[in-house]
Amino acid sequence: MRAFIAVEVSDEVRDNLLKAQERIGSKAAKIKFVERENFHVTLKFLGEIDEATAEEVKKSLEEIAKKHKKHRVRVRGIGVFPNPNYVRVIWAGIENDEGIKAIAADVEREMRRLGFKKEKDFVAHITIGRVKFVKDKLELAMALKDLANEEFGEFEVNAIELKKSTLTPKGPIYETVARFELAE
Repeated sequence: MRAFIAVEVSDEVRDNLLKAQERIGSKAAKIKFVERENFHVTLKFLGEIDEATAEEVKKSLEEIAKKHKKHRVRVRGIGVFPNPNYVRVIWAGIENDEGIKAIAADVEREMRRLGFKKEKDFVAHITIGRVKFVKDKLELAMALKDLANEEFGEFEVNAIELKKSTLTPKGPIYETVARFELAE
């Protein structure tokens, strides 16, 4: 299965991110916006894994979850990867994300131990759209600047999830394979 490790976000954040997508719109660029139910914070993308590997991953996540406490984070501001001159991904930022970063560091270390390769440095974010091509760079920049400090609400980081991603012509379908509650 095609898998990744993630943290879910609240309905409040989902609804606010949908409004942000509407404000960005589709005039300035052709953007494949992420569906409301697919918003999440990716801790690590694993790619194709087999059942045996999935079991190893689950064991690791269970141990990691016990070490971290539930906590609240705020979603604020819109940013882009790789940079404003060449926008490929539009994302919402996460404030007071030390807790998520600590979890991600543990996930990265454990997944390296299981043979997954290291990814670039972790940045806590929620992808809201992937840019196919830009029609009007200035208009897109203005729309994004408008949302640079926008508040999108808070959510509780209360579990780590192993997710399965099934690619379909309409877009990916994500399913939770296993969920591990963080400590109280």
